[in-house]
Amino acid sequence: MKRLLLKTTSVVLVASLALSFAACSKNNKGGSDRAESRSGKTISADSPWFDGKLTDVDIPIDNNMEVEYTYPRLAGVDDNYVVVLTSGYYKMPNGNDINWETFNYNDYAINLLSVLDRNTTEVINSIDMNKKIPKNGYVESATYSDGKITTVVSTYDEVTYQMSSVETDIDPLTGNELDKRERSQGESNYGIDNTFKIGDYKIETSMNWDSNDNAYYNLNVISADGSRNSVELKENGVNIYGIPLMLSVGNDKAIVITYTDTSNKYYELDLKSLSVSPVDAKEYEWLDVDSIGSSFTGSDGTVYYNTPLGISKIDMKNKKTEEVFNYSWCNISRSILNYLQLVDCSDDGFLLAGEKYHYKPYESSSQSSFIIVEFDKAAKNPNAGKKVLEMYSAYGYVEEEVSEAVVRFNESSTDYFIEISDRYSEFDNYDYNNLNSEDDYEEANNKVNANMSNALAMDILNGEGPDMLLNTSNLGQLNNSNYLVDLTPYIGNLDSGKYFTNVIEASKINDKLYQLPVCYMIDGIHTDSKYAGASGVGFTTEEYEKFLNETLNGKDVIPYGQANYFTKLFNNMSEKFIVDGKADFSSPEFEQLAEFVKENVKQNADSWDMMYSDDVAYESPAYAVGTAVFKGDMMYSDDAAVYTTLYGIGSYFSNVVQFQGASAFLGIPSTDGRGPRVAPYVSIAVSAQAENVDACGEFVKLLLTDEVQENLAMGDNFVLSREAFRKAGNEAADYYNSQEMTVYDNSTGMPIGNNQIIFSEKNVNEMEKIIDSCSGINSTDASVNLILVEEMQPYFLGQKDLKNVAAVAQDRVQKVLDERG
Repeated sequence: MKRLLLKTTSVVLVASLALSFAACSKNNKGGSDRAESRSGKTISADSPWFDGKLTDVDIPIDNNMEVEYTYPRLAGVDDNYVVVLTSGYYKMPNGNDINWETFNYNDYAINLLSVLDRNTTEVINSIDMNKKIPKNGYVESATYSDGKITTVVSTYDEVTYQMSSVETDIDPLTGNELDKRERSQGESNYGIDNTFKIGDYKIETSMNWDSNDNAYYNLNVISADGSRNSVELKENGVNIYGIPLMLSVGNDKAIVITYTDTSNKYYELDLKSLSVSPVDAKEYEWLDVDSIGSSFTGSDGTVYYNTPLGISKIDMKNKKTEEVFNYSWCNISRSILNYLQLVDCSDDGFLLAGEKYHYKPYESSSQSSFIIVEFDKAAKNPNAGKKVLEMYSAYGYVEEEVSEAVVRFNESSTDYFIEISDRYSEFDNYDYNNLNSEDDYEEANNKVNANMSNALAMDILNGEGPDMLLNTSNLGQLNNSNYLVDLTPYIGNLDSGKYFTNVIEASKINDKLYQLPVCYMIDGIHTDSKYAGASGVGFTTEEYEKFLNETLNGKDVIPYGQANYFTKLFNNMSEKFIVDGKADFSSPEFEQLAEFVKENVKQNADSWDMMYSDDVAYESPAYAVGTAVFKGDMMYSDDAAVYTTLYGIGSYFSNVVQFQGASAFLGIPSTDGRGPRVAPYVSIAVSAQAENVDACGEFVKLLLTDEVQENLAMGDNFVLSREAFRKAGNEAADYYNSQEMTVYDNSTGMPIGNNQIIFSEKNVNEMEKIIDSCSGINSTDASVNLILVEEMQPYFLGQKDLKNVAAVAQDRVQKVLDERG
């Protein structure tokens, strides 16, 4: 990247940020070892590249029956075969047409083992497990190794009300049973989660629950001679929810790495004595366990694992990891690769396999496919000579449509190549395990976003940041011309009849579009239109106070304590308080918001323990007030309102059903009764110091094409294109109209006739008007939020007057703004 000549004020920023990082880096993994930017690097002919072959496997289910859903997953692979277990259901008849005395769910169940030739990826044998399991049985899991398929089938006894499990070995080519055995009391009835190879041992892991509902694991240790022993991995007061990895440490011992409800924990498993003992986690701080997807142990004992960015291998001797394959080094969309399992590895090639879920929310059938992707290392990189454009994406995850757009850009551009990085995700080092309220969650978000914003800002100023930033609209600090480019010239003057240009205008800061919401959510209050204030799209503080006390009976649907509640209202109107880098908290609007919060909001948010306790009948203000009843497959609510986020038109229609036809979606309290806020879901920004701003701008344009907008809309997202929105809206209306929604009496449980809400273009029009009513964006400056939370608290507690508190808060915020230049 081009290096920016720093102004004096920006030098102050760099100095202040350096001090803050010195304080927080003690808790950060990676610290100064964070990867450097590859922006502007020229790709050489000998840089790594892998040719990928993708096969979409045709699982042979019964095409004469309509599918409800399928779930294919890998059972195992060797040099000859790939074995896939597909579970699911065909669509069952209407409940009124079923004779429940003779009905057998297995007549509609899908429990299919498919054996594929590894070389051709063609299915050479199918084994229908429905023919091998009892009436009340189902397949928990299937694994394939050592030339045989091992299934775990669980059965529910209607007389004793007990579950039992049987383990069966099956010949993959004939389907014949080779061996069958009851699973002992010491083994889990929940099937095999994973299998690890440690020397001559094979270790199967299966999750279980004790009588107190504490999660633990059974480790089934299988020796080279075939003998089996089960070991419980259990620790008092600890819930163990997953085992992503096991590592050999020699002398018949393994390190078992676990996910728990508090932190990652490590245990040493002695495979001879079958004993387990805790290990100090500090010995494995060099290993980023949270990023591990699946793992594979090679014939030489090398352990490979995949992450959202690619594949790495573990060097136990030197206590480090090495990336051997980055998903940017191929022409396959990373959105596919992210969800596949690693099944075979060497430094020259990789095999990944797993489910590709076809998310079609408005279709009654959800049929997944099984994907096999094989990579071979190429002799020469076909992108040699191109320059790298680095795109930052938190934790390496990229939405499917954006990922595919990256592939198209890389194939069509003759000069540039986009690579994905996640090198700022390390600043999310907050301990989320102790959160117990919405206030706690807001504090965590503010601290994490402040750290991440500071890191990005400093690197951009130093010419070391990424060229493009994906999904950083929550980092409001970056909305500054020192850091980001105004994207207005690259999207042009869009026709308001074809695009929701108000959403783009709402996203501007000081008339500049720093972050484009490619698709978005909407944040607000769902209720009946009769409760709206005079604006018709929201509430003034006076109107909301009346709504709160009269309609909601004093139980607010906005779930925060005073300080965080105030920051929500402040951010909703931030253009009134911070303009062109100048803070002014002396306005009547600031006073009005503060007084409303002081008089109407409780000091602290209710704890989640209270809100979700099974022992306490609690009406959660975070979601609604009153009671909700289930009628058929839909939940109808007797509540007046809910504070929520609409993820797409499907969630809006669900709310309309839940609230028995109420269709208004309104803004949170403000001084002028403004409408709901846009909350970007996929956003794109371009660094002010990008290697080539115009090249980045071309990628931005790609995200506004009809193809990308329509694909995002059909995935139940709100988009900028009105045509794509309306197409998805009409599809959603047809889908919801096709669902059976028989209404049941809440007291008797008996059906009381059809009370279906019929959706039409009218409802799509209503949602379009809601989008048109959005006038602001949910993009917050975390550093400002932290100051407001700290400084406003004494006023809310009655310890200081508003004038003094506001002056101190304004002064502190102004210093932060000045430091940014």
